[in-house]
Amino acid sequence: MARFSRALFDLTKPKIAIASVLTILVTYVSLVRDISLPSVLMLLLGSGLAAGGSLAFNQWWERDSDLLMRRTRFRPLPQKALSSGAALTYSLALSLAGCLLLWGVFGVLTAGLGLATILIYAGLYTPMKCRSRWATEVGSISGALPPILGAAAAGHANATSAWLLALALFFWQMPHFYAIGWIHRDDYRAAGLPLLPAVDLQGRRTGLWMLVYSGLLVLVLLLPWSIGLIPPLSAAAALTGAMLLFIRSWKFYFAAADDRTSAARRLFHASLLALPGLLFLAFA
Repeated sequence: MARFSRALFDLTKPKIAIASVLTILVTYVSLVRDISLPSVLMLLLGSGLAAGGSLAFNQWWERDSDLLMRRTRFRPLPQKALSSGAALTYSLALSLAGCLLLWGVFGVLTAGLGLATILIYAGLYTPMKCRSRWATEVGSISGALPPILGAAAAGHANATSAWLLALALFFWQMPHFYAIGWIHRDDYRAAGLPLLPAVDLQGRRTGLWMLVYSGLLVLVLLLPWSIGLIPPLSAAAALTGAMLLFIRSWKFYFAAADDRTSAARRLFHASLLALPGLLFLAFA
C-alpha cells in the first residue's frame, strides 16, 4: 500500500506541480484586495489537483518511452508500481476535480484557464513530443498560463503584471528545457523523441535558439521597464536573472563541442536562479 501511495504521489511530478501552483499563488496574492485563507487554500488545492492531473497524464502517455530512458525508467509506470489503467483514471480524476473546484470557487474563467493548461500540456505537448521538435514551444504555453489563472482567480484577468509574467515565463522556459534536453539528449534519441537537442548533433542550433529566447526575455523586461511599467526593484530582480540566463546561453553557443554538456548544466542552474527574480513581476 505504501508503494502504491508513493507511486500516485510521484505520478504528479510534485516539483513541477509545486512550481506551477506557487506562480499562481504569487500572482493571486499580488492582485486580490482582501486575502482570505479559505480562498487561498481552495486555490492551492484546485490548481494543485489540475496540475497534478495533467502531469500524471503525461507520465501515462509516455510510459513506454520512459522505460527507454535512464532518467525516467524508475518512474512509477516503467517500474510497474501501478497499472496504466489506474494511472489514467487517477490523472483524469485529478484533472476533473481540480477544474470543478476552480469553477465552483473562482468561476468559469479560472476553471477554463485550468482546463486550457491541462489540454495544451496533456493533449498537445505530450503527443507532439513524439513527432516534432516544436513540442517544447507548445508545452511552454501551458507553463506560461499559471499567472493568468492566478489573476483570473483574483478577478483581474487583464492585469498587465500577470500577462508580463506569463510572457517572461514562456521565454524563460525555452533555454531551461533546452539545457535539460542537451544534458539528456542521448536518452531522448534512445526513446525516439525528436526534440531539438536530440536532433541537433553539434548543439549550434540549440545554442542559437537559447540565445534567441533568452534575448527576447531581456527585451520583454527592458521595454516595459523603460516606460515605467515595472517598479525598479522588480525590474532589477527580473533583469538580473534574465541577463544571467542570456550570458549562460551565450557561453553554451560558443562552447567547445566537448564542453557543451558542462555549459548546459551551468545554464540549467542559472535558469533556476533566475526564476525567483521573474516572480517579482507579479508585483509590477
